[in-house]
Amino acid sequence: MNNAESASLRLRASTPAVVRAEARGWSYFDGPSGTQMIGAAIDAFSDLSRCGLSNRHGYSPAGEETEAIMAAARAQLRDMFNAHGYLVAFGQNMTSLALALAHAGARRRGSGAATVVVTELEHAANDDTWSGPFTHAGGQTVAVPVDTGSLDIEPGAFERVAADDVAVVAVTGAANAVGVRPDLAAAHEFARATGALFVVDGVHLTPHGPPDLAALDPDVYLCSAYKFYGPHVGVALVKEAVADELQPFKVAPAPDAGPEKFETGSQNHEGIAALSATICALGELVGDGSGRGAAGALRLLAEHEAALTRSLVAQLRDTPGVRVFGHADPPTHHVATIAMRVERSAPAEVASRLAERGVFVTAGDFYATRLARRLGVAGSGGWVRVGLSGYTTAGDLEHLVAALRDVTR
Repeated sequence: MNNAESASLRLRASTPAVVRAEARGWSYFDGPSGTQMIGAAIDAFSDLSRCGLSNRHGYSPAGEETEAIMAAARAQLRDMFNAHGYLVAFGQNMTSLALALAHAGARRRGSGAATVVVTELEHAANDDTWSGPFTHAGGQTVAVPVDTGSLDIEPGAFERVAADDVAVVAVTGAANAVGVRPDLAAAHEFARATGALFVVDGVHLTPHGPPDLAALDPDVYLCSAYKFYGPHVGVALVKEAVADELQPFKVAPAPDAGPEKFETGSQNHEGIAALSATICALGELVGDGSGRGAAGALRLLAEHEAALTRSLVAQLRDTPGVRVFGHADPPTHHVATIAMRVERSAPAEVASRLAERGVFVTAGDFYATRLARRLGVAGSGGWVRVGLSGYTTAGDLEHLVAALRDVTR
């Protein structure tokens, strides 16, 4: 057994819902919709609730604990992403944070024909959120096309964008619907050449290996803890210099500086405690209960996922009536997410029939509306999506393939 397989089994044993599923003969393949929560996160959520709750700056032990939890989680996330020089803001979810930041960006830009550049791979949370405030102010949105075979961004597509005043370039780090990892270097180069904000939606990338933000250099990086074995908490990492320039809509007494100016109202302190515990627990999978350790663990788990994904794609392509989208490129161009269609069967029907056999996948367009239209599946239910996670095993794959072949017969 190699290190990646060992880390996967330790994660599996630490995740109560997956342990329960294994005892019942179930297999989870719905990670892109949200991974199951690691046990340490559940315990931390419960412990803070049991010991005492407080709002920020409370004059009690609970108040002190809350301040310590917030500070620790921010520091852990900066370490996890090598994001020193970034503010860490928490929110209800990634979408809410993106909307707040987009309105702040449009407010900073003022009225005028500014352009937001996205790609056809985007989840609506990294498309409509940024496009809406700018188009409302008189701007436009340009969607960079993808190649319909590889599903990657067309080569040279950013160079062909014809726009004089680009305000935002918003690109996914990994497509939630189909798993492709686009060329962020080309997007970064275009954003810097046009003076635009460079925004990366890292919701689906982070669980399959968080990037080094010092190297990636986004102005804004967004992710969600429930995609990497934690609670429902959104996270925005914003360059300090950019954050200083943005003035979000907020209540007047709220701080005018620091991450708190982006954190509307009281935060989910119990969830943030669980997030902190998630990072520690992931790091402990590789013997380092820190943000750096968590990053290493997720990258190690991604190696395990990649090997299983290559095997699964080959088996799916050998299954009569199944069409796999993408995954023709080297595996480094994809994360462990596979979109497929089954002949003469609606995706929702396939997902339902697999669930009857204890295999849990998802179906739909997953808010990737531009891509669904481009690939001609928008009017027929989208895709069946199979998402592997760090706790997926070869036995889960056998269960899935057998159940799918039963369904297709």
